[in-house]
Amino acid sequence: MRVMILGGTWFVGRAICTELVARGHELLVVHRGRAEPPDLAPARHLHAERSSWREHRALISDFQPEAAVDVSALNAQGADDALLALPDGLRLVALSSGDVYRAYESARAGIHTDAVPLTERSPLRTTRNLDGPQWENLDIEARYLGAGAVVLRLGAVYGEHDYQHRQEFILRRVRAGRTKIPVGAGTILFSRVYVGDVATAVAAALETAAVEGQVFNIAESATPSMRLLAEQILAVAGSDAQLVPVPDQVLPADLRITRAGAQALLFDASKARQDLGWRESDPAQALQRTVEWHLRNPPVADDDFAADDAALDHVVPC
Repeated sequence: MRVMILGGTWFVGRAICTELVARGHELLVVHRGRAEPPDLAPARHLHAERSSWREHRALISDFQPEAAVDVSALNAQGADDALLALPDGLRLVALSSGDVYRAYESARAGIHTDAVPLTERSPLRTTRNLDGPQWENLDIEARYLGAGAVVLRLGAVYGEHDYQHRQEFILRRVRAGRTKIPVGAGTILFSRVYVGDVATAVAAALETAAVEGQVFNIAESATPSMRLLAEQILAVAGSDAQLVPVPDQVLPADLRITRAGAQALLFDASKARQDLGWRESDPAQALQRTVEWHLRNPPVADDDFAADDAALDHVVPC
């Protein structure tokens, strides 16, 4: 198919481009032009701010697209800008997140409201813009489902090129040679998904008939606690650093992810496996690739571990 990729050349969009080109699809990547990696999969490009996309309808029509994937709409306005620029009759896929569920709001509030795993029919939150005025996946979903799109609700995405550096709470200490890392109870449960598996889910949504207007959770089948994930990252990195239990209230800011968990955020992706034929990668291999890439490509170093040292003065007795 001729597929438009709307936004996102850094991380998730980059993986989607790679997967779709490998499957023989022809791409037009529409983005601002601020990040166009030299190793991005072969594709045509249209550089334009999302708000001006409708001004490029003629160029878009010349590409004769058959499908579009919106990677980074951010909110209702972003979705509207895309839909107004696209020709009618396209197969549409829009990326959303598990943050649309009521359980996400409950986890932030430290309360328990929902049994897990969360299915596509689990209650959605009613409060808007929890993470700021510019982000709202509930509104993106409403716009795209109204247009007949397939919506993919993603777990926390990790993998190569992750600009959020989701493994960095451990890896920055590994690079610094820290031998003791303070951790909290480490019981938070939040489903994740490898970026390459997001790409194969998008491909499956594009290539599977009769799924228009449906929502699918895309997440790993088994989720480690944050304490177990920290141990797995250390093992893959070849580090013998010790995880030292400390009270949650003394944890450094970037280690609060290892505190005690409230509402679990575990997503059931069995519908995607059944209806889309989607399958996830081997989790051990996905974590191996992720950790190795991030060790080779560190962010700007932060060598201030005073908060770690202060936390280690409050070790919880075994």
